[in-house]
Amino acid sequence: MIKSALTASRRRFGIGLALLACALLWPTAGSPCSSFILRDGQGLFFGKNFDHYSSLGLLVVNKRDMAKTALLMPPERPVSWVSKFGSLTFNQVGREFPMGGMNEQGLVVELMWLDETRYPAPDERPALMELQWIQYQLDNWSTVEEVLACQSQIRISQSMSPLHFLVCDRSGHAAAIEFLDGRCVVHSGPSLVAEALTNDTYDSCLDHLEAFRNFDWDKKADHTTYRSRDRFLKIARRLEDFQSERPGPAKEYAFDMLASLSVERIRGQCTVWSIVYDLSDLAVSFKTHENRRVRTVRMEDFDFNPATPVLALDLARDAGGDVSSLFVECTSAVNRRLVESIFKIYADVGLVKNILPVQLRFLAAYPDSLKRVR
Repeated sequence: MIKSALTASRRRFGIGLALLACALLWPTAGSPCSSFILRDGQGLFFGKNFDHYSSLGLLVVNKRDMAKTALLMPPERPVSWVSKFGSLTFNQVGREFPMGGMNEQGLVVELMWLDETRYPAPDERPALMELQWIQYQLDNWSTVEEVLACQSQIRISQSMSPLHFLVCDRSGHAAAIEFLDGRCVVHSGPSLVAEALTNDTYDSCLDHLEAFRNFDWDKKADHTTYRSRDRFLKIARRLEDFQSERPGPAKEYAFDMLASLSVERIRGQCTVWSIVYDLSDLAVSFKTHENRRVRTVRMEDFDFNPATPVLALDLARDAGGDVSSLFVECTSAVNRRLVESIFKIYADVGLVKNILPVQLRFLAAYPDSLKRVR
């Protein structure tokens, strides 16, 4: 009886989400996000600009030992798992559907838009949405090697957006993960020539980098655009400059790089979050479009025991410095307010149409389906 009730509940969630996905009208030109990995010999930093229509969001403390089943519409077979690690994630469309984050083992997963993405066709593997794919990696793995190995066991389905991903672990192993023509394409080790990702395929960015390898950089810099491959070129050059000149502390340099890549309002979008993950010290620092003060949190300041409430920080909170003490319980009402608010903004700018309150309730209520296992 209990099992059948849970199955029916998950089916209703899946149908609601599928209806929500059908309502989305993503623009043909995606958000111009940028990401990179910066090494200074002693520390390891991961920088990310998230460019979108709104800076609304939560920084969520996700728990260990939570049983989860991916939110998909039948007849897909959803992935089921139990979270092994806690994590801190940046969420805009609700809890459990992050735009990126870092877990307590120092694994970072971040997304970038990629129009060329074609996810695998349905097969025997269980599946999950592209944003829940991020949470799955953070919940389960501590190394990039594990992330790469699991791609043969799961696949992305019923997606709302075409994405590719940059991942890095605390040991410094990094990879760009793309889904092209239904295949998982990975660049890591020697093939990850520049540890960066923007909004073109990694290979096309490398071709662009090679084309300007012997070009007068100062001349090129004067004409650098916000186009994806030009941003990749700028990141690659700035990473090289840091290694040769060491102009200052790595964290500050990372934020300076993000500022140089930031986009002001273009077709309604701008850089809304600038994030620097410190993988060595397990800390996360960030700025928002409206609040340029750096805010920082550390993994050690949070309890990932599932017996304690899930906490979250409103990214709009007017604060600076260490903000670990400002987190509050991420109740169903808090999550629902975020979902309703962000989808109203999406509707106002034309990203969604004919959205129904019941569809948003399905998405907002999903975290209530999670169960503690201990």
